[in-house]
Amino acid sequence: MGVAKYGIPYMGSKGSIADWVFSHIPATENFYDLFGGGFSITHAAILKNKWESFYFNEIKSDIVELIKDAIDGKYSYDVFKPEFITREMFEERKLICAYTRVIWSFGNNQRTYLFGKDIEARKNSLHNAVVHSHFDQTAKDLLDFNVWPEDLGEIRSRRLFIRKRVREKLGLDAPEQLQHLQQLERLEQLERLEQLQQLEQLQLTSLSYDQVEIKENSVIYCDIPYIGTASYGGVFDHKSFDKWARESKFPVFISEYYMPDDFFLIASISKKQKLKVSATRKEFVEKIFTNKAGLALFNSQKFSKNILSDQLEFAI
Repeated sequence: MGVAKYGIPYMGSKGSIADWVFSHIPATENFYDLFGGGFSITHAAILKNKWESFYFNEIKSDIVELIKDAIDGKYSYDVFKPEFITREMFEERKLICAYTRVIWSFGNNQRTYLFGKDIEARKNSLHNAVVHSHFDQTAKDLLDFNVWPEDLGEIRSRRLFIRKRVREKLGLDAPEQLQHLQQLERLEQLERLEQLQQLEQLQLTSLSYDQVEIKENSVIYCDIPYIGTASYGGVFDHKSFDKWARESKFPVFISEYYMPDDFFLIASISKKQKLKVSATRKEFVEKIFTNKAGLALFNSQKFSKNILSDQLEFAI
């Protein structure tokens, strides 16, 4: 497992299918991501060079601040030497600190702590060795040294070295057991957003989707909470959203499993979990729908009028 291509670590992120999403969204002057979540779609849109200006919106204001801080360089390894967040610290801070809640939660679920009680101490030892060059006995035993070689002076190179060393020493084959420094791998995603620091064509807001003012010549993408799954600042009102999207004069492209019959399905993708036992592999079909304005734009730019179906395997 490597660092994700786009955005910050975030449960439900569209980062793994961002390229596919954008192959079905027409180019305009402005791109709006109204349910921005972990910033993966907006980040990918910026790198696509299909739009001139980008508007990211996420109702959780502390997530927006986390993304702003990352862009401003707060999480660069040059200035940020992260402390190890213990289980107790996580519980104390998760409601008030987005960094703690996202980076140090299991599966980025923002609710439960990243590590099990039986392995937390070992993770702490390795973290302190990598970040602070502090070697306790556990770190010494695992690494067989107590001073970093000169060619391993950076946190990133040390993390990769530990991944290799622990695998060699303990013989761990399962990918999930190799994530001995998951929190640092996730932090690299935050650090990478610093590359957007000089981008003047990016605006970030924390509003309800229907409060964002949309400029002319824009396309809107909405990764809404799927029916029966996540919520949006509480209980998400799907009927109100459907009415808003239906009546919008702007092209609105929506990720969902199902939408009312007066929306138009323009693409679908089959996502299969990478499980060892093929008989237990679950399959999900992601879909992109659009409103009348979106369909008109879709057809005017000579996209395929046929429903495009693809397949994608993803890791859980």
